[in-house]
Amino acid sequence: MTPQARRQILLTEMENLESQGMDCRGCQGNCCTFEANSMMVTPVEAVELITHLQEKNLLTPVLKDSITNTITKYRLDHPAGNGRKSFLRRTYTCPFFNHGELGCPLPREVKPYGCLAFNAHHSQEKAGEHCYSNLASMKQQDEFLKDDGVLNQELKTKFNLVWDKTPLPLALTDLWPHFLA
Repeated sequence: MTPQARRQILLTEMENLESQGMDCRGCQGNCCTFEANSMMVTPVEAVELITHLQEKNLLTPVLKDSITNTITKYRLDHPAGNGRKSFLRRTYTCPFFNHGELGCPLPREVKPYGCLAFNAHHSQEKAGEHCYSNLASMKQQDEFLKDDGVLNQELKTKFNLVWDKTPLPLALTDLWPHFLA
């Protein structure tokens, strides 16, 4: 299945909202910053993204430094909480946010599912006040991708990954050496 086909349910929902004038064009992008972003990805999402970056010759030292700086600044490589609070997710500003252009330079076909699912639900969006994920679309997406568990396990084995979901910068760091050739 292609990355776009894998995301089609979320892309259709996003396009539907955009056709009604509800989009991110007027927003400053708080959802991509430490104020609201705790995006985690599966191995499938991470491999699709890093494959895209490799194909576009974007696995550069500048991007690597940005990813590394994000990990360090937001302590993504340290457990969040302890004991019963170890489930807490850390927030961070995405290393792709405002990376070389306004907003996110990643094409929709390789964005993490959570990024695609989080949309404006008001035509005058400015700072994420009316942004949220449509739970029905996310549930439909999960059902559509129910067989991804096997593919995720295969990728974990192939790339020696120890996580099912992890923050995007950590996922890219784990995969980076496998895609430099």
